[in-house]
Amino acid sequence: MASQRFANEVMRDGPVGYWRLGDIPGSTTASDESDYGHTGQVTGGVTFGLPGFHGGDTAALFDGATGRIIVPNSYELNPCQITMEAKVRWDGPNDFDKTIGQRIIEKSSYPQQAQYALKITPTGHVQVDIRTSSATSNPPEATSINQVVQGVEAHIVATYKHNVVRIYLNGIPDPSGAIPMPGGDGTISRKTPTPQNMIESGVGIGNQTQRDRPFNGLIDEVAIYPTVLSEARVRAHYQAQFIEEGLFQYAVKFVCGKSAGKIVAPGVYFTAVNVHNPTYTAVGLRAKIAVALPGLQPGPVSQFYDAKLGPDEAMEIDCPDLFNPEIFKFDKPMKTGFLKGFAVIESKVELDVVAVYTAAGRERQVETLHTERVPARRLEAGIREA
Repeated sequence: MASQRFANEVMRDGPVGYWRLGDIPGSTTASDESDYGHTGQVTGGVTFGLPGFHGGDTAALFDGATGRIIVPNSYELNPCQITMEAKVRWDGPNDFDKTIGQRIIEKSSYPQQAQYALKITPTGHVQVDIRTSSATSNPPEATSINQVVQGVEAHIVATYKHNVVRIYLNGIPDPSGAIPMPGGDGTISRKTPTPQNMIESGVGIGNQTQRDRPFNGLIDEVAIYPTVLSEARVRAHYQAQFIEEGLFQYAVKFVCGKSAGKIVAPGVYFTAVNVHNPTYTAVGLRAKIAVALPGLQPGPVSQFYDAKLGPDEAMEIDCPDLFNPEIFKFDKPMKTGFLKGFAVIESKVELDVVAVYTAAGRERQVETLHTERVPARRLEAGIREA
């Protein structure tokens, strides 16, 4: 599993299948992080929990003999055009691929015949199979000029649209350019899922679903899209994994409670901090409050409170939360009806944070309203406290 930044870029492009292969060791299934829930069934020599790439989590090791993950056929996995993406470490030829190549991804159209496939030849070239809508024989193959280096991580992307295949290695277009794929009307043949063909026409990861075309090495971050990613988007995916992951921090001023007029004008003050997750994946965040005291005196700082936001979800931190000792815990209980200071929010991804301030007079009707978007500051990786 690569970094969360990489995953965010993948999800931004709407995959119909996204297998991060960071499942726990011993798992018999491979979870799909896309919106479609295409869970894969693990058989043979697949080992989860191997170190992933570029500071991420884990990847899956395929033994080059029996390992495979089978994803049942579905309507979403039958696109007319396609992008296939994966991060791999190819460990070299095996006894099965002297001429046919090792499968990173292959979906069958007919038993033992590819509908679309992404594979590595025995010489380390990337090869793409596409069965067009009118094909009656084996699908044509498009082969890269550049080679994958044995034992070294590679980011591989292949696209197909209108009888043209393009291959990218490590974010760079292969010199082969636009590779023509003859036949048909420019769309991929489709295999409508039925109870009888759910497995034989499913997607194989690290192998075919039935025949043995096993991959030898690590596979990570497998994604299938029903659209063609542009060169800019392919490069964005590749580069995202190299961005050092630090923290985004927000310091939001708050004023809460009833003031007698000694510090701020008499009245009742309210603060509501709205936090929105603009990404396509769930994110974790944490928040604490630092109380400000008059007379140039520092106030107490609470413990962090952990929270989570799903894709496009929002939450609010308001005055009742700031006064709640079960949410923001201090070493010594706070007994006061008036608080001011900073709510400090931290996350590994950039969030939308907006503070809403209102104040009421003696009639307890709103007399002032102000909103403020709070900018993030970037903290370098490694300085976050334990």
